[in-house]
Amino acid sequence: MIPITKEAKIQTGIWKGKFIYLWVASIFSSLSISMYLTIEQWYVVNYLNLKSSLGIILMATTIPRVLLMVIGGVVSDKYRRSKVIFFSLLTRCFMLLLMALFYTNNLLSLSVLFIFALLFGASDAFFWSARDSIVPGIVHKEQLVRANSVIQTTNQLSVMFGPVLGATLLSFFSYSTIFLVIAFTLLISIILLQFIKEKKTLRPKKTSILRDLAEGINYVKDSSFLLTVMVTFIIVNLFFIGPLMLSIPILAEDRFKGNAFYLSILQSSFASGMLLGAIIMGWLNIKRNRGKLAISFIFLEGLLLMIFSQGINLWLAAAILLAIGYCVSSINIPIVSLIQEKTPSTIVGRVMSVNTMVSMGLIPVSYGLVSTLLSINVDIKFILLCAGIVIVLFSVLLLLKASDLKNT
Repeated sequence: MIPITKEAKIQTGIWKGKFIYLWVASIFSSLSISMYLTIEQWYVVNYLNLKSSLGIILMATTIPRVLLMVIGGVVSDKYRRSKVIFFSLLTRCFMLLLMALFYTNNLLSLSVLFIFALLFGASDAFFWSARDSIVPGIVHKEQLVRANSVIQTTNQLSVMFGPVLGATLLSFFSYSTIFLVIAFTLLISIILLQFIKEKKTLRPKKTSILRDLAEGINYVKDSSFLLTVMVTFIIVNLFFIGPLMLSIPILAEDRFKGNAFYLSILQSSFASGMLLGAIIMGWLNIKRNRGKLAISFIFLEGLLLMIFSQGINLWLAAAILLAIGYCVSSINIPIVSLIQEKTPSTIVGRVMSVNTMVSMGLIPVSYGLVSTLLSINVDIKFILLCAGIVIVLFSVLLLLKASDLKNT
């Protein structure tokens, strides 16, 4: 009989027990969110015929999620994370049932949808904080990279297939039926969560949310590693997300004759690259030099952004976007795993939520800056080139100065 090595146990460890339940629950939860966002947007544009109000509804969905993530981290550290996830899912399930009821009675107006969007986004903030902070408590330290890669893969698949599934359902069923279907997917997640039994973390004394929040922020401020990570996410997201995501439809219109098929190729290439990166990072399960690896991919990301800014044909652009998507996953997964490893379990929820808030919170700012530059007739190719140069220079600075990240 061949003995089972420690490495073999580590490789197979995430594919059983609590993580499996969390993973499958995340699949249904992510699908429900992406389906909901698609149906929500189409309801405003097609059913209400209020295209100009779409941005308001999207802001109502996303802004509470960003603002409340830190509070979600505090709650995740005070209570059992599986229970926080449970109540987040249950709240959204109940809201979808109400939406189906409102639609059936012709009461789902724009103002009512706005309120539901606010509540949906707020509830979602608690889910992500608890989900990301529960992982270190249910998998071995050596499995964190693989576990995060699996969850990232799930998220990317949901982003790719959720809208397609939602649009397909919309072709056959009414909005009320689809709201019920999405609620059912959340119900499956809720049932699966009952199989995750956590050890209750004992806290020395009851404290206020503000005090817990201050403790989390002070912990980040006192850690040079975490400060470096936060600054890295600020710079990279500010100069990367807006220029890239706004450039794809603009370039598809200006350079590739405004063909919707070409636009779908470019968008799918970027999403596929992120999915590929998550799969490969999980397969390799890299444990050493993850800081240097992340810095290298930041450098490559900036370089690819500069190349993408130049006059290139469709398939080369798609290949570059595939590589950029691969870089995104190869940066995020090692850094998130390092944060989880280096942060005490009693405070990991707050630290992860601060990191997520910093990452997501600057996305609207990045969009706004690029939109402002475009409004004063700055060419998108020039914006991409400058953004790529900034990211490349910043990666060089990290390599020279950021010893806490580089040597982790």
